[in-house]
Amino acid sequence: MIDQTLVLLGGAHVHLPDHLEHIKKRGWRISHVFDRDTERRDELCKSLEAEPADPEKLADLGCRGAVVCSETVFHEEDILNALEAGLHVFTEKPLAGSAQAAERCARKAEGLGLTLHTGYFFRTNDALRHLHAMLRADAFGAIVDVRMRFSHDGGYADWLDLDCWMTDPALACYGGFADEAVHVIDALQWLIGPIRSAHAVTGNALGWQVDDHGAGLIKFENGATGVVEAGWTDSEMRLEIDLTGETGWARLRAGKLEIGRRGTEAPEDVIPLSPLDAGEGIEPFLDRLEGADAPALVPPFDAVRVNQVLEEMGVRLQQ
Repeated sequence: MIDQTLVLLGGAHVHLPDHLEHIKKRGWRISHVFDRDTERRDELCKSLEAEPADPEKLADLGCRGAVVCSETVFHEEDILNALEAGLHVFTEKPLAGSAQAAERCARKAEGLGLTLHTGYFFRTNDALRHLHAMLRADAFGAIVDVRMRFSHDGGYADWLDLDCWMTDPALACYGGFADEAVHVIDALQWLIGPIRSAHAVTGNALGWQVDDHGAGLIKFENGATGVVEAGWTDSEMRLEIDLTGETGWARLRAGKLEIGRRGTEAPEDVIPLSPLDAGEGIEPFLDRLEGADAPALVPPFDAVRVNQVLEEMGVRLQQ
């Protein structure tokens, strides 16, 4: 039986509870915790029945892998510490606080032959995986254009506390547009193909030190055009897709993926979208650690490209 213990490096990320739920359900556990916030570290150790970890001695813990949920600016340091200790790594998005930092992490993982997976959880969704399979089978012909929106009302609602590191440019590295747009960028390059160029405009409706919504225009290497819409200022949680090909189309609205043929308005297939669960992002990582197939695993350099696209869009915050 394989060791099923993990070390947690940072407990800042809002989706940590979601990952912990999936970790527990899979029979894994967090045995050690490191956090620069010692009060938070101690609270996590108590709730998880874990021990404090020294980041310089991760190799001595006997853990199978590391879960990085620290503030974005610390991702590179935490990932490299874990990799150098011989640990496979799951990290919350984005991979790192800059494209250069992300590339250093990916190259280190590649050189050591270790798994480095980023939590872009759209790749685990059954409906989106069906769309991906149809695109690989050329079911829509050459793609003409695509629009994808992922946004929520967290900036106005009371379920997301933004009076924290997420609105501190020195810790977050990116703002509210990028916070959600990273999922869209990863999904679009996974679905449509490599992105050639990109730029964006962002807005600030909430008054924080970071942007809170925006839109981007992208050009794919295959000639298709795309629109990315994301942020914290929507009226609801929303995931939408409009995809047009030479012979067919797909649209995602209100939890339903509809697929049709060009020249017809009525869909020939309707697939329900399962509830969005950011915690699913860790499932491919656990699959890989257990020796199972992990088709939703995010290749490290795909995650690097997300950071690169953000920088091409001009949305990385100045440090």
